[in-house]
Amino acid sequence: MSSDNEQPKEKTFQVVDKRRFDSSGHERTADSTPTSHSVTASSASLATAAKQTTTDSPSSAMQSGAASQFTIKDSPQTDEPEPVAFTSFVMSLATQVLVQLGEMPPPSGMEIPLDLEAARQTIDIMTMLQRRTRGNLSAEEAHFMEEVLHSLRVSYINAKKKAS
Repeated sequence: MSSDNEQPKEKTFQVVDKRRFDSSGHERTADSTPTSHSVTASSASLATAAKQTTTDSPSSAMQSGAASQFTIKDSPQTDEPEPVAFTSFVMSLATQVLVQLGEMPPPSGMEIPLDLEAARQTIDIMTMLQRRTRGNLSAEEAHFMEEVLHSLRVSYINAKKKAS
């Protein structure tokens, strides 16, 4: 039997920020180490957060603060793949555009010719994505998307001028 004086057990988690960009939007350098924080939480607060995250819609969980942009894991290494983050997806599309514009070298062993039409189409896809996700992104994600699209549009115009 448990007594009423028993305190809930606390569990310590390590939170590791592995994002490509820091909180100010600057790209992390290869030599910088991921930010790590230890978090101690009671079993009751973890159960409440887990229940709220699974029963609420994603947007209401974000508004209530139950969801976090950090990944919390019991152990440092797991076999589960990391979920795709929105900013990572946007960066993969932006990288594709930069390769198509010739501003970034393709992966080693590959030769990708300059393709302004493909770059324009990818920028259009990103613009559609921006419109379709309006109101569903965090302020940081929306700002990031706006900045990336602006930069890509300027790069596209400059590449088009060079090609003419």
